[in-house]
Amino acid sequence: MNIYLDIDGVLLTKQGEPASYLREFLDYIVQRHTPYWLTTHCKGDAGPTIAHLKRKLPPELHTYLEAVRPTNWDVLKTDAIDFTKDFRWLDDAVMQSEEEVLQNHNALHKLISIDLQGKPARLKEIIENQL
Repeated sequence: MNIYLDIDGVLLTKQGEPASYLREFLDYIVQRHTPYWLTTHCKGDAGPTIAHLKRKLPPELHTYLEAVRPTNWDVLKTDAIDFTKDFRWLDDAVMQSEEEVLQNHNALHKLISIDLQGKPARLKEIIENQL
């Protein structure tokens, strides 16, 4: 399954710290799924995304970053989603127009909302529920 990942508010807290259970989460998605960056930090080239995260994450997590593929999109992140394949999209703030695109593709249920402040163990919960 394709996994589309936002960074800020999903993998990193709003304070720029690694989310709780991030190592376990990255290991899970890299081993079992096809992960993609779907973030303002990545628009076609994963290099800047990886460089940004390497400054924020401990070295033992850096190897996971290379396994996540880049996406390219312009205004709506949904432009980068392949709706012909099963997917989950993890994000903390989705625009109304992106929700409408998901609805039009009967895929709103594939969006996993993340609130690390309200649920700091959300990534662990996602692993336990197998997305």
